[in-house]
Amino acid sequence: MFPDSQSRSAALFDRARAVQPGANTRHMITFAPYVIYAERGDGCRVTDVDGNVYIDWVNNFSTNIHGYGYPPIVEAIKAQAERMLCCILPTEAEIALSEIIVERWPGIDQVRFTNSGTEAVMVAVKAARAITGRSKIAKTEGGYHGQFDLVEASFLPTPANWGPEDRPAAPPLGHGTPQSLLDEAVIVPFNAVDATLARLEEEKDALAAVIIDPIPARLGFAPASEAYLTALRRFCTENGIVLIFDEVFCGRAGYHGAQGRLGVLPDLTALGKIIGGGLPIGAVGGTREAMAIFDNLAGPLKMSHSGTFTGNPMSMVAGIAAMRGLTPEVFARLEAQGESLRRGLMERMAAFGLDMRANGLASMTSLQFFSEPADNYREFHNRSGDAYLDRMRRLHRDMLNAGLLMATRGLMVGSTAMTDADIDETLARAETALQAFAQREAA
Repeated sequence: MFPDSQSRSAALFDRARAVQPGANTRHMITFAPYVIYAERGDGCRVTDVDGNVYIDWVNNFSTNIHGYGYPPIVEAIKAQAERMLCCILPTEAEIALSEIIVERWPGIDQVRFTNSGTEAVMVAVKAARAITGRSKIAKTEGGYHGQFDLVEASFLPTPANWGPEDRPAAPPLGHGTPQSLLDEAVIVPFNAVDATLARLEEEKDALAAVIIDPIPARLGFAPASEAYLTALRRFCTENGIVLIFDEVFCGRAGYHGAQGRLGVLPDLTALGKIIGGGLPIGAVGGTREAMAIFDNLAGPLKMSHSGTFTGNPMSMVAGIAAMRGLTPEVFARLEAQGESLRRGLMERMAAFGLDMRANGLASMTSLQFFSEPADNYREFHNRSGDAYLDRMRRLHRDMLNAGLLMATRGLMVGSTAMTDADIDETLARAETALQAFAQREAA
């Protein structure tokens, strides 16, 4: 049972504290009283250093969409490692993965690779500024777009700093963020068409881009409405503003990504996670017109983009193998399993008298401490309650003890390694966890 002070994970955690601040290099994976250390992964299961086996519903935050040990990816990596790990010269694999992405995302005609989703967003923002000659960036309240301070503005606002509902403030996530940088961020309320358009109208002459995650994980995968996305598309087109979709996570919404599912196309798209087959990757894609800003063959550049590991052949071949394994039929199976998971979890939540829901779509699920879906960040925050994080930590521990690995904020994403029998086993294990959680809540 977790925690166990005599476990090898506990010992490794203590060892790590001497050489890593907080005994981690990723804040998002930490939980008390210590972090569990992984030993190996097989299919949809991961085994920790103490021999405990969990069904993995995090999949490295969506990256391992094929689970662990997917043969085409393993074989591609082995063969490429024998040929060459990395090189200053490009490889054919870079073209092949670009062709796959262009074929699948309807708003992408051309692609450039980066090393992470964060980097993809950074490059997309730089491109928008170079295209327009303007500096400000609009984003939705509570939107997550990676680890740099401009787009971290208003990532986790609270009632103490989030400002008026129709004109949200831009509070920083990290101390020391320059106010001059925060002044470049225009925050708009998610899914509120009139208020968003009014705020954008005020700033239109200074706006380089509007960036949005159309199915944000931090809002429990509540999608932007068709009316909202259509309004953003029209406004950006009319005012020469670059519309950026952040599909680093929600690109797994379907064969044609989130934009193909929702029916609105951006100028630029940031991608990552599933397109790398489990290796570090990111990409910026877009219309031929928008991507022309990167074309060094057309004359002097208005912006530069490069990177030591950009387009590295290991990530390219892993990405090719991963994407070829994601056919329309596979996406349909992932979605059906996601629906079965959410339905089964909701039945068990109701049976134990828990005011909860399993929200989401496709293979993306979020556990929430309220029964009606939230449509924007403030609804999500207010309905979750002040004790949200403490309650989710307790549920996370109950899930671990039942042999289920989910994210500490209640996120669960599936993988192609899962069978229908694995979904049934997950629900049986979740029943044990939810019952234990309900009993503790009632005590």
